[in-house]
Amino acid sequence: MLVKLLQTHSPLPYTFNVTNSTQLNNDLADIPYDRILRLVSFDTSNMYTNIPNHELLSIIDTACNNNLVEERLKRDIIHLLKSIIEQNYFQFEDLIYKQNEGLAMGAPTSSIFSEF
Repeated sequence: MLVKLLQTHSPLPYTFNVTNSTQLNNDLADIPYDRILRLVSFDTSNMYTNIPNHELLSIIDTACNNNLVEERLKRDIIHLLKSIIEQNYFQFEDLIYKQNEGLAMGAPTSSIFSEF
């Protein structure tokens, strides 16, 4: 829900972002290529753990202001963002951990938050 709100009310100018592997496959299918070229994919780990959470709140607040987001909606967006950042839990094997810094890998919101 928060991702859709941000995409609607504070659209990002980047047009080359990949949403998922299906979108990437569809985008690549239309590009002519030479048979000697190879597509390489590098796995990234800990990609979002270096995003400073405290700065993210300010950045998204500014983006909402720049896009003339209604004040009440902006407060709701910031409130949801704070909740997501504060409840940053993950499970590894049988234990549950709280990630204190950065964004969670695999969370649906981490991608758009990192773009901001």
